[in-house]
Amino acid sequence: MRPSDRDTIVAIATGHGEAAIGIVRLSGPEAVAIASGFFCGSRELDRVEDRRLAYGRFVVGERDLDEVLVSVMRGSRSFTGEDTVEFNCHGGPLLLRRAMEALVSAGARTAEPGEFTRRAFLNGRIDLTQAEAVADMISARADRGLQSAYFQLRGGLRSRFEDLAEALRDSLTLLEAGLDFYEDAEVEQDAIRPSLKRAAEEIERLIASYRHGKVIRDGALVALAGPPNAGKSSLLNRLLEEDRAIVSPVSGTTRDTIEESITLDGIRVTLVDTAGIAKPRDAIEREGARRSRKAIGRAALVLLVVDASAPAAAGLEKIVSDVDPANVVLVKNKNDLGLHADWRGDHPFQDLTVSALTGEGLDRLRKRVYGRVMTVSDPDAVTHARHAEALQRAGGALGRATGALDDGLPAEVVAVELREATDALAEIVGEISSDEILDRIFSTFCIGK
Repeated sequence: MRPSDRDTIVAIATGHGEAAIGIVRLSGPEAVAIASGFFCGSRELDRVEDRRLAYGRFVVGERDLDEVLVSVMRGSRSFTGEDTVEFNCHGGPLLLRRAMEALVSAGARTAEPGEFTRRAFLNGRIDLTQAEAVADMISARADRGLQSAYFQLRGGLRSRFEDLAEALRDSLTLLEAGLDFYEDAEVEQDAIRPSLKRAAEEIERLIASYRHGKVIRDGALVALAGPPNAGKSSLLNRLLEEDRAIVSPVSGTTRDTIEESITLDGIRVTLVDTAGIAKPRDAIEREGARRSRKAIGRAALVLLVVDASAPAAAGLEKIVSDVDPANVVLVKNKNDLGLHADWRGDHPFQDLTVSALTGEGLDRLRKRVYGRVMTVSDPDAVTHARHAEALQRAGGALGRATGALDDGLPAEVVAVELREATDALAEIVGEISSDEILDRIFSTFCIGK
């Protein structure tokens, strides 16, 4: 714990801009004493019941600043685990700023990003996965991400990690007990094999879930690629249900990438309309093609859009030559004009026939996109790269421990690997953490949370 973690901190806990209500939050050992100097009500602030709203005025010097409702949450009964006071003011930015200035002048310090949640972690109110879930709840842009964050906030993932760590600690205890009686050590090593196998399988499942968990949390990038004048921009507009991209019969209208997001069954999908890729006629088209290929390389899924009413363009597969064919869907557009014979043959991609003009096939396309980016929907999927990296270290150590057992190496070698695995799992929930890790995590939070 840093010396500054014992300061009394203050911040505006509501969003920027004008609003009906704005909340100014204090937390720390002097929160009640500092706030008392500005509150005038029927009762003194230190006599206000815990978790009850009291009406009064926020007074600075001899001047009333605002009529407020104030709440006091003492010690372990607050979110931060320390005395907390919240002033519910009118939501004017100037008014809130003046209240903040007054509280700072009386001894409070302006809070750093995420500092209230950091204190909740340091004071044992939440673990590190729950702290990260707070930020995920705030930043969620689609229902699945919100549901996943709430599952994590309620301790769903923590219990998975803690159960794993506890099973490995039990195995380590059994192994170390055998070391005290050397003649029984081999027996103890055989006894822990089933537990290590179960733990390894669970770790593998959790690591595998990160692919889908990342999509749940961050969404998926889907690129619309293809030759010029295939109808990519028209398709983008249809999927967005708005005229976002300029549509013209002139080939090469789109010169740059356009990104917009939609929600498919609770998953945020960012669609990237790219410039048509063909032999460039000038420097602008070369740059457009470069940006298109960059977007294609970043995409989780590529919709290769073609004009299915016209003959197949030469070199079409080169557009997605660096993409796994499993991550490409051939979208045969302009079906309202009829299907050319070239598109009835075999090709290496899954395909779909649509008309951006009439909307035919668009529902099938939406379902196909969702099914390709979310092949599994785990309620307890791992959603953070930090968790996945720690699980990989735990899985690697567990694999080495099992290998040492198979090779008949001394029990001390197995024990070292098991300790490394349990330490990696402990890092996820914050049983083992450094200020550097905490600074990195909480710096991504908004001020006031």
